[in-house]
Amino acid sequence: KVSAAKDDISALMMKRAKCSQASSYSMNPEFNIKLLSKEIAEEDTDEENGGFVTNYCNRALLRLWSWIERVESLAVIQEVEDTEDDSIWMAKSLLDAGAWQLLEMDTRKGESGHDNFDEVVNFSETLGCNVYECPTRRAALAACGWAGKFDLSIVMAECEALGEFERSAALAVWHENVGAAVEALQRGSQALRLQARAPSNGSTLQYAETLELIAMCIAGFGGKTASQMAVWRSACASLLQREDLSPLSPKQSRVAYVRSLCNFLLSVNTGESLDQVLEDTHLSLCDRVAFACRFLDESKLYGFMQRCIEKSKRQANIEGLVITGLAKDGVKILQSYVDRYTDVQTAALVVSRVIFPSDWSSERKASAEWVESYRSLLNYWQMWQSRAMYDVDRAEVLRRVKARISGISQQRRLPNPRVRQSPRPPDPDVLPSIPAQLEVRCNYCSSPLSLKRHEGMTNQWLSKMQPLLNCCPQCRKPLPRCSICLLSLGGLNPYMELTRARQGPRTGGSKNIPSSDDLSSLSSMSFAEWYTWCMRCRHGGHAHHILGWFANQKCCPVSGCNCECEFDGVQKLNR
Repeated sequence: KVSAAKDDISALMMKRAKCSQASSYSMNPEFNIKLLSKEIAEEDTDEENGGFVTNYCNRALLRLWSWIERVESLAVIQEVEDTEDDSIWMAKSLLDAGAWQLLEMDTRKGESGHDNFDEVVNFSETLGCNVYECPTRRAALAACGWAGKFDLSIVMAECEALGEFERSAALAVWHENVGAAVEALQRGSQALRLQARAPSNGSTLQYAETLELIAMCIAGFGGKTASQMAVWRSACASLLQREDLSPLSPKQSRVAYVRSLCNFLLSVNTGESLDQVLEDTHLSLCDRVAFACRFLDESKLYGFMQRCIEKSKRQANIEGLVITGLAKDGVKILQSYVDRYTDVQTAALVVSRVIFPSDWSSERKASAEWVESYRSLLNYWQMWQSRAMYDVDRAEVLRRVKARISGISQQRRLPNPRVRQSPRPPDPDVLPSIPAQLEVRCNYCSSPLSLKRHEGMTNQWLSKMQPLLNCCPQCRKPLPRCSICLLSLGGLNPYMELTRARQGPRTGGSKNIPSSDDLSSLSSMSFAEWYTWCMRCRHGGHAHHILGWFANQKCCPVSGCNCECEFDGVQKLNR
């Protein structure tokens, strides 16, 4: 039975957002993928967890964030390569990264008579069917993670690293490489046999045997005569009747790829419909869309896309964003998802990655409501650090998106010194850079310790001191002591750091020059040795000492203080 805490979406959102985790649910797609993969692994190993809805949501979210990471990396690669050929990747942001936009469906309207001069129809001798190719289809395949921009061996290796040998084999067949599919299934069978050493694990051994039989069956595909093909179809159909390949199997997310693989080979060269693969909801929508891009003609592809969009709206399938992107239909899918699952956290994190056009009033209003609702939740839970990190990351992502949309040439245009420049109005789509509103001051002279306050300061005494100081640079009184080691906390020598900053950047050109508030690249002092303190009781110490304390404790290390400083979590320090 699923516990109430695990079933409650607010508790789940709070758990995901905590900074105490190695990978919190945030604006970083890589962290989100790691977190959701961990949750799915826990659900798969928990025999008492019968929560199908929760499992489905996690898998859909994992596929969504994988798509987001993929399309954003493609946009960055295209920008770095700076090629004039936009056929590789045309999308600038998630607004136009959906398969619908990449395939330019709005301009074609599914007309069978529409002339697409770039489209090439190749007959596959291996599969015995037509395979469609064109620049727009290749872009859609890249967005879905299929081979094209990515090599097939890389895609298969990523699947098998996650234990998805069945999906690896299916992708190999759909890329016309039957031999690679046989090898993938054999590797999957060997992996299962290694896991099933316990004598009570008979079902796993039976499934390993089934994968070996499927591999042998696929290896025999492609008989030269009609009688040989008839025998092969009979053997393949009988294999699909095995109990561990049943549609009711508990391993349905993996078994579905084996069934779809076999059904495809059974119907591929007979003229039968491919709907058994296209309509199997246990397959990833990314894979079904990519499958349609390879094997459906233009009119059938248009109809399939439309059906998927409407079904995603009705069923609150957030994977539908793979087709729509964050266009108007995509916002409707997100709204349907929030209405059904009340997961405002995911909605806020997704819409924080795009800048909607100014005339999309309803979409901008909905996204603003999701963002403010999530920020209010974090404030209500007193998760100040999580909320601050969300605001900072959101601002940084929006600046990158704005720069990509505006174009590099527009950013590099220098102002004319002869023309008086009027002050530029603030951009309503990008959050402004707000300076630090809290600063550390000396207990004795109340002098601020930030580098910005000491800019332009000339002090012969500081020029002779070490890069790290354990006293106030103004009055020379000792800084507070760490509550763990009782040694004076250290600070940067402002004279040394600002002098080094003015001498120019270390590497990478002028764009790497840090601001006076950004100390991460100025000092050789690791962040673990910086001082940190609780915003409630004002007690603190060296960051790595505080981290070690709260690994086993919940209350403040100062004797007599009962403050639970660790409530908002302590992020692991990697530096």
